[in-house]
Formats: sequence, C-alpha cells, structure tokens
Amino acid sequence: MGRLVPSIIMISFIFIVLTGCNSEPQVKTTDIDQIKIELIEKSEMPNGTAYTFKLKNLSRFTIAQNNVYLSYPIKTSNGSRGNEFKIEAKNNRLHIKSGEEIILNAFAPAEEWEDNRKLDTENFILDIIGYIGEVKEGRRFQKSGGIESFKM
Repeated sequence: MGRLVPSIIMISFIFIVLTGCNSEPQVKTTDIDQIKIELIEKSEMPNGTAYTFKLKNLSRFTIAQNNVYLSYPIKTSNGSRGNEFKIEAKNNRLHIKSGEEIILNAFAPAEEWEDNRKLDTENFILDIIGYIGEVKEGRRFQKSGGIESFKM
C-alpha cells in the first residue's frame, strides 16, 4: 500500500505531462496579422490597371501555400459589399519563410470594370488564403480587407 500511492502520483504526473504537451505549434490571429502586404505601384493603362504588391511574412511561421486575390467592392445604397469576381495575383510561392518577402502582380482588365459605375475601383479589397507551416487541415487561414488592413 505504501508504494501504491507514489506510483499513482507518478503515473498521474506522466499522464498530465504527456497530454499537456502538444507538438503542434499554436497559430494565433496575431500571427496571421503579421503577414503584411504593401502596394508598391498602381499603373493605369488603356487596357486596364496593373498592381504590384510586396508580401512580407513577419510571422514566426512559414507560409506553406498562399493565394492573394484582388477585387473591387460593389457599391450599394448602404455602403458596399463584397464582389465574387476576384483577380488572382501572379508570382505566389510555396514556402515563404519567416522574414521573407515576395513581389506579386495583379492586372484588372478594363473591360471588366470601366463602364460599371457600381464598382469601387479606388478602394480594392485583398484576400489572402493559405496554410501556416504545412498544407494540413486546421492550418488554413484567410484574411480579407482593404490595403490598410495589411500595412507594414
């Protein structure tokens, strides 16, 4: 009986340690907020508008995969709403390590928006969808907003 109590305590302690240790790093909203996008250049051309962005991963994790999209909000009587028509930026890369940056390009063809007064072409929306660390269920993230919500 004298050895039973210490054994139970020791087994309980090992169980607590093993169940409390999680090898998966915990990704928080603050980590996702450290993925920054800056507008480098906007060029108006006769056939559309070209955008150049710099994406910088200031989080402590590798971005395993990502896609960045640009869209023009649809003006409504109450403000604006999202637009399902999105333009995918080019030069997205796999495995953007912490501290790395990449240059992305997007082109909005004029025929898609020039005669549509309901589109807010001055206040575009960016969406980034990707995975932190590895492409795996539970590691997916998404962030959307105007360029000011991605600033460095």
